[in-house]
Amino acid sequence: MSVFEAINSESQDSKKFWTPDTKQKLVETFKNTVFQNSKSGVLKSVNLLLSQNYLVKLCPNSVNKKTLLDWKIVEPFMEESDEDARFGFSVGHRGCSKEFYVENQETLDTWLKHLSKVAIMTDFENDFTVIKELGNGAFGTVYLVECIDTSEMFAVKSISKQNVTANHVNLTNLMNEIKLIRKLDHPNIVKLHYVYESSTHIYLVIDYVEGGNLFSRIIKRKVYNEKIAAKFTEKLLGVLSYLSSLDIAHRDLKLENILMVSEENDYDFKLADFGLAAEVTEGLHLRCGSPGYIAPEVLRKCYYGSKVDVFSAGVILYILLCGKMPFPGNNIQDILLRNRDCKISFSRESWKNVSKLATALVLKLTEPVANFRPSAKEALSDPWFEHQLNFALPQLPSVPKDSARSRFCSGRLGSSVQVS
Repeated sequence: MSVFEAINSESQDSKKFWTPDTKQKLVETFKNTVFQNSKSGVLKSVNLLLSQNYLVKLCPNSVNKKTLLDWKIVEPFMEESDEDARFGFSVGHRGCSKEFYVENQETLDTWLKHLSKVAIMTDFENDFTVIKELGNGAFGTVYLVECIDTSEMFAVKSISKQNVTANHVNLTNLMNEIKLIRKLDHPNIVKLHYVYESSTHIYLVIDYVEGGNLFSRIIKRKVYNEKIAAKFTEKLLGVLSYLSSLDIAHRDLKLENILMVSEENDYDFKLADFGLAAEVTEGLHLRCGSPGYIAPEVLRKCYYGSKVDVFSAGVILYILLCGKMPFPGNNIQDILLRNRDCKISFSRESWKNVSKLATALVLKLTEPVANFRPSAKEALSDPWFEHQLNFALPQLPSVPKDSARSRFCSGRLGSSVQVS
């Protein structure tokens, strides 16, 4: 059974495939004539239009009909007979689906190319070859895969359906991640290309980013010089400004969720893991995030908005400049208490070589009171950026792959949590 079937039922009347489309203006992604079986068994032509995440049936003499594709399963098929072969695809779920025939394999491939960006696909094993495992965690395993048709390399998160369905929070987070990241289009955000479902797993096909995560990078670099830190932070705040403009809060900004593009470059990255992300409406209140990065208003059970990500960016800048966490502790509870109280020390030896402008920006970004904390867009105007980025960036050596692990951040407990 598809885990997406119940979600689809909640998003529209599950007994009706088509609903009236009262929207006058359609944003056309793709349009094509397909064929359906009539009651008499004869194929009749139907004009279909893909409009963002809707499939629209064009009806010249009446109101158009539409169906939401977000959680619908798309399956290609081929019917062979003595005379010829017929190609087509089905859209929907058990008891509520439609079959469409197309002229040839090429047209089918074009439909699948467009539908795969907004719907759920089923033939992962036929489309990708698994190269190797990249990592694993409680929620699933990440593999490097190659697209059979194009030879492009991707990363795929393989998630057990048993783990997802056993915990409502896991299912909610997965749906959140798929829904929100499909809306995003930014060079510094990992792109979700396709979603597949098999009988046992869900596969999220995303960008393959080769340089490891920022946690591994800071372990090897120890600290960033200010020019590199400024370039990195400028990009990070740019991403947060983009998310804020869409009323989205990431809510789990941390070193492990920032993927470095290459080993030679310390400031180009892609932000990943939108499992805790949420749309900001009148205010969020779920206490979640990773200990040591959480804005105080979240831990104090206040309503909050996208400025929680700005606080986390301040924590990350602190780490880049001194190589330590601002809220160390021996266990999660210690870290959360220090995190909530937000008393940041700049007395370490490593801060002696950090400029006053950089220190001032860290303080602004980690301001305990959200109303006094700048937005990401406002923070981009900080004088530290102008001072540091007026000069050419220094050339850095590549990161040695066998670097020894340093004692960065005693008490690092980076797992994302919902705080009770």
